[in-house]
Amino acid sequence: MADASANAVAEAARVAMEFSASVSTTGVSVSLKIDNTILAGVISVGALSLAAYYLANRRPVETAVRNGLEGRNEAGVVDPQVRNIDEGSILVELYCHSEHSFIQFVEDFEAGKVEQRLQKEFTNIGYQEQLRVTIENADEVYKKVEVVR
Repeated sequence: MADASANAVAEAARVAMEFSASVSTTGVSVSLKIDNTILAGVISVGALSLAAYYLANRRPVETAVRNGLEGRNEAGVVDPQVRNIDEGSILVELYCHSEHSFIQFVEDFEAGKVEQRLQKEFTNIGYQEQLRVTIENADEVYKKVEVVR
């Protein structure tokens, strides 16, 4: 019974990241939402929600998001680039300047590398809860991937 409760609390603390993308002729914009998922009836005493953690640690969280998502292309330009980070848990606008960086981002996502990088960055700043990454509009994203490939 204690194991079931511990598992339920651990699952309640998992963080969901939802991606949505919009495409323009110059690149691809990806919206990222980082939020805690809460199981009904489970109360985790002492657990700090990601939204509260963000409000208390804005600069380190924003740095962790940038470190986990951004990269540099062969010209040294940040690509993909975090363009905006807002409250509402954590909302991130990620912009891929090229189809190449968009495809690389999707491949990294599929391989679990995006989740691993973000998990490492959040752990480095003291947020120990497990992260889970999902693409909110997978149909749209993968249609774009098929067109580009």
